[in-house]
Amino acid sequence: MRRDQDAGGVRCSFCHKSLDSVQKLISSPSVDPRRAYICDECVAVCASIIEDDRSPPDISVLDAESDELHPHLHHRLTQQLLQAVELWIEKESLGVDAAQEFAQVRATAVRLMRPDSRHNPAK
Repeated sequence: MRRDQDAGGVRCSFCHKSLDSVQKLISSPSVDPRRAYICDECVAVCASIIEDDRSPPDISVLDAESDELHPHLHHRLTQQLLQAVELWIEKESLGVDAAQEFAQVRATAVRLMRPDSRHNPAK
């Protein structure tokens, strides 16, 4: 197909960019008129995601399962921080403005990292 014939109708099924907006648009092998298309930019994003998934984790399972507990595990602010993070994630996933929730996460984390709070974890 010629580029100028399909420029208006053929779009990437992922990002919806038109044929004019991308370098390459790849069609599904289907003979069905309802074809799927993917552009070179989305292919690059997909390849990056797959590569990231193949990367070894920063911490080994053995390190994560250590018998030594982190001092913040039983800190009075840990539960508060986790609740603030959950609320922030929930708001973000709904597409709602989560600036206040993020501010709460940050404020709690800052309080948790203060030297005076590390000496009194059970308070």
